[in-house]
Amino acid sequence: MKIHQTRNRVLALVALAGLSVYILACTSFSPDDSKVLFPAFDSGSGAIGMAVYDRETRRSEMLFVPVAYAQGQTNTMAPAFMRGQWMDRGRQILLAYALAKDDDNSEINLLVLPSSGKGPTKLLRLPNLKDVASSLVMPLCVVNNRVFLQTAPHEIVRVDLHTGIQARHEFADAVNEVNLFPSPDGTRLFYFESLENPDKGVSFGTVNPEDFSRTLLMRMTNGIPNGALPACDSQGKVLALLQAGGATNQLAVWREGKPVFTRAFGSPGVEWSFGSAAISSKGDKLWATFQKKTPGTNAVSYGLVEVPFSDAAIRETVLLSAIRRTGDADAVYFQGSVSHDGKTAAVASTLLALGEKNFSASDCALFLVDLASPDRKVTKVPIPLPPAGSMPVSK
Repeated sequence: MKIHQTRNRVLALVALAGLSVYILACTSFSPDDSKVLFPAFDSGSGAIGMAVYDRETRRSEMLFVPVAYAQGQTNTMAPAFMRGQWMDRGRQILLAYALAKDDDNSEINLLVLPSSGKGPTKLLRLPNLKDVASSLVMPLCVVNNRVFLQTAPHEIVRVDLHTGIQARHEFADAVNEVNLFPSPDGTRLFYFESLENPDKGVSFGTVNPEDFSRTLLMRMTNGIPNGALPACDSQGKVLALLQAGGATNQLAVWREGKPVFTRAFGSPGVEWSFGSAAISSKGDKLWATFQKKTPGTNAVSYGLVEVPFSDAAIRETVLLSAIRRTGDADAVYFQGSVSHDGKTAAVASTLLALGEKNFSASDCALFLVDLASPDRKVTKVPIPLPPAGSMPVSK
C-alpha cells in the first residue's frame, strides 16, 4: 500500500499553472458536533472558500475566501487543495491551502482563525517548504497545535502554529516512503511504511510528536490491498484498508496487529472509487464516501457506504444520482467526515460543481446523513452556485 500514489494521482489531476489557489476541501465537525466546516462558493467572485454551518440555527456563514493575484490583478480561484479543521478544543479553526507560484512550485499557507470571531488571526506563510501540497490531499496531521507536513519520502517538518518555528526530521532508518496519517481525535500521529519489498506488506505505528521517534504497532505481511485508503481508531488498535478495484472492492481489517476480517464487495459492470473513510465509534464497520460509474457512460452516483466488519449487509446511501461528469475517478473531490458522537456524516458536493456547465443547482449542497436513524435520514443544506461566468475552471 502506497498512500503517495493516491496523492500523486490527485496532484496530476490539477495543473499547477499560473498564480492560483488550490482547494481540495472536505467537511469537519466542531468538537461538540454543533457546527460543520464545509467548502462553499463566494457569491461575488465565484471563488471557493470555507464556510461554517450551525446545526442549531440551520444557518451558514462564509469564514474565509483565499485571494490570489496575477500581475497585480485579482485572479479567479482554481480548484484543488485546502483543508479546514477545528483545533484547540474548538476555540480555533485551522485552514491550510496551497498557492501555486509557478508551474512546478506551490506555497503552503496556514491560517488560524478564532472560532468566536474574537481574537487575533494568524497567517503563516511557508515559502521555504517544497513539494508539500500533497500533504493536503489526506487529512491534516495536527497534534498539540502543531502541523506535520511531508517534505520528502523520508522527511517531515513540524510547524508550531503559535510561534511559526519549524523543525525538520529525516527518518534515517526508513527503507521506503514514510506516510503520515492523523488519529481521528487529533491526539496521535501515525505512519505507514512499506516493507523492504513493498509487495510483501506494510508497517504501521506511531510517531512521537516531540522527538519524532517511531513505535511499531502492526506489521502486515499479507492481504494488503495495493494503494488502499486507510482508516484507524484513535488508539491505533484497529486498522482498516479499503481498496477500489473496478467492479470488486476489497476491505481488510486488523485488530492489535492481527488480521481479523476481509471482505470483497461490488456490483458487476460498476466501477467504484472512494474519497474518504472512517471507522465507526464502536469499531464494527467502515464508513466511506464513494463514486460509482457504469463503464461506457459518464453518468455517476455519489454517496456514503457502510461496510460492516462481519457478513452483515452493506448499506449504501445515495446522495447524488445520474450526475453527468467529464472526469474519471472524482471521489477524491467528494470527501466527508463523521461527527465525534458517531451519529452524523457530512459531505459537500461543492467541488463536483466546478466547471460543470450542466451541474444542477439542486445537487450542490452540504449533506448531513443521520447514521442513527434506520432510514438514514438526509438533511440537505443548499450551497448556492456562483453567478454565471464566475465559476472557476474545472480540474
